[in-house]
Amino acid sequence: MAIINSLQSIPVPLPIFDGTDYDLWKKKMETLFKSQNLWDIVYEPQNTSILNEAQRKELEVKDASALYLIQQSLAQNVFRRISGALTAKEAWDMLQKEFLGDSKVRTIQLRIL
Repeated sequence: MAIINSLQSIPVPLPIFDGTDYDLWKKKMETLFKSQNLWDIVYEPQNTSILNEAQRKELEVKDASALYLIQQSLAQNVFRRISGALTAKEAWDMLQKEFLGDSKVRTIQLRIL
């Protein structure tokens, strides 16, 4: 269990992704990120070149928090695959590409169904 958001004192069990049921894990993580105001960091990070130093630092902390949540929610065998990711967005995209496929793969899968 992890205590999410220092203002929140409710221990939250993280959904653990072991390589199966990616869609279910992804949905749970999206909800967790949204509840912690971190979804924008994972989904569509801000352009840091237009931010001042304080805003950049705040963004770095939020990104580190989101990356930590992703890392902690992965089984060891899956974590190894994203261990080189430096940002939450990078880790998220690596997982999505491997377990869901890129947009071409998804289009082909939908056509098959």
